[in-house]
Amino acid sequence: MPCGHPELCLFEKAHLLWRKGDFEGFMALYHDDILWVVNIDGIDVPYASSAVGKEDLRWRLQHMMDTFDIEGFDLESIQHGPEYCRSVVHLVYIHKTTREPLDVKIRFTGWEKDGVLVRFDERSDAAYVEAYNRFVHFLEAGKNLA
Repeated sequence: MPCGHPELCLFEKAHLLWRKGDFEGFMALYHDDILWVVNIDGIDVPYASSAVGKEDLRWRLQHMMDTFDIEGFDLESIQHGPEYCRSVVHLVYIHKTTREPLDVKIRFTGWEKDGVLVRFDERSDAAYVEAYNRFVHFLEAGKNLA
């Protein structure tokens, strides 16, 4: 379904609900069979993994929230298109155990159909992936030293 009406756009509403911390409202926007595709290896980084279905997505996002405090979620740009919408978001996550910040930009693309979001793509640039992997390895090394 084309976006066409930015004031009614579920993609943008999802961003606003996440920023407000309304997790249940955020999850209510998604189809039971949502496809959430991430360009990060979910085996190495489970809180940044792809998800198939609402319960899988709920687990992934809850795992992320259990690991990080979300300090910033700033919508830098959004484009409403005829087939999908896109955004650029600046995220700042603070690791709850180490207090190490993770400061990144993410590109999202979302598709809506019949009043629910049916697909989300989450893309990070190479610098983000490299920094994220170093961060994960740092955490693993810290565990082994304890």
